[in-house]
Formats: sequence, structure tokens, C-alpha cells
Amino acid sequence: MYMNSKVHIKAKAIALRKKGYSYNDIIERLPVAKSTLSNWLKDLPLSQEEKKTLKKQRQANTDRGRIKAAAAHRRNRLNREKVLYQKAREEFNKYIQDPFFQVGLSLYWAEGSKRNNFFAFSNSDPDMIDIMLLWIKRFLGFNRSEVYLRLYIHKPYANENCEKLWADKLNLPLINFRNTIFKPTSHLVKKRPNYAGCLRVSLPRSKNHLQKMIFWQKMLVDYYRN
Repeated sequence: MYMNSKVHIKAKAIALRKKGYSYNDIIERLPVAKSTLSNWLKDLPLSQEEKKTLKKQRQANTDRGRIKAAAAHRRNRLNREKVLYQKAREEFNKYIQDPFFQVGLSLYWAEGSKRNNFFAFSNSDPDMIDIMLLWIKRFLGFNRSEVYLRLYIHKPYANENCEKLWADKLNLPLINFRNTIFKPTSHLVKKRPNYAGCLRVSLPRSKNHLQKMIFWQKMLVDYYRN
């Protein structure tokens, strides 16, 4: 009786394989161990048409797996954003009466990066950079020693050591400066003797901080419209 049952299962497994079912598909439908199934099917002859069917089925399984993974990724991302939004709302309600909070949001709205996937603020005015650094410390919890820095400046100023000028003026660690980006220009001489470039301040692991800034900006709009 047991032998007949096993023969019957093997016949079904072979039939399913010829229809293009994967080992995992067959195991889901039949009470058989994968090692046993592999032993049954490893030398199974398949026609060209059966091979094509099996290939199509494999591709379909792969596509379903990708779609399922993408859907799970999207659900997880939406859940993370929901949690982040709720925290951002709590903090917004806590800080909104502080004028400095609104100043920082407005500055970032005007001069901050929205296209990159991280928090970054750029300006050529040291006072504005200083204000943003103070704001970052108070509302995002990053000290000056923790921020990333990058200077953007035209080539004629390459030997002016402008990184040190910024570091000294704003009490910033030189070690935090990334490689300076020299912007192309048709001018071979300095047009503005006091120009020291444009400094970008960014934060480590700051994707969530950027998303929080976007949430806060929308909340600020609603706050004044309502």
C-alpha cells in the first residue's frame, strides 16, 4: 500500500515537472522530501517544448518573487515613513512656537538640498552657515564636530586655502572637510578677492533627517494657511 502510494506520488511529481513546475512548487503540492524529489527528477528526460515550459515557469516564479519583494519593501517603507511622520508631528507641535525653529525651516526650504537623498545645506555666507549649524545642534542634535563639510569654489581660488578660512571662522574641524569641488570658470583671475566659495554642510546617516525636514516644511505651510 505504501509502495503504491509512493509510486503514485512520483508519477504526479514527474507530471508536474513536465508542466514546468519547480521543485519548490512540487513540494508545496505533494508530500515528498526535496532530496527524494531531486533523486526522482535529476535524470528526467524533457522534450524541447517541456524545457521551454520549464524555463517560462522559472521566469514567472522569479517575476512573482520580485513583485512580492517590491510590495513588501514598499509596505515597510510606508510603515517607516508613518512612524517618522508621527514623531515629526510631535516635534513640530513642541517647537513651532520657537521663532528659531521656523527660521531654520525657512532657510533650509530656500537653500537646502531636496534632490539628494540626505540632509545638506549650502551657502556662501558664513553667518548663514553659522545659524544653520546652531539650528542643527538644537533641533537635530548634531554638534559641529559631527557634520560633513565640502567646499565648492572656482579654480582660480584653489591655492587660497579657503577650507581653513571656513574652519577658523566657524570653529569647524578641518578633518571633516571632504575633497573640495573646483567649479569650472572662463575667468583665469579672481574676480572677488574676499570670496571663499560655497560651503555645504551635510549630516551622516541623514535620509530620515531630510524626510523629517520635508514633513516639517509641509506642516509649516499648513500651520500658516490654517
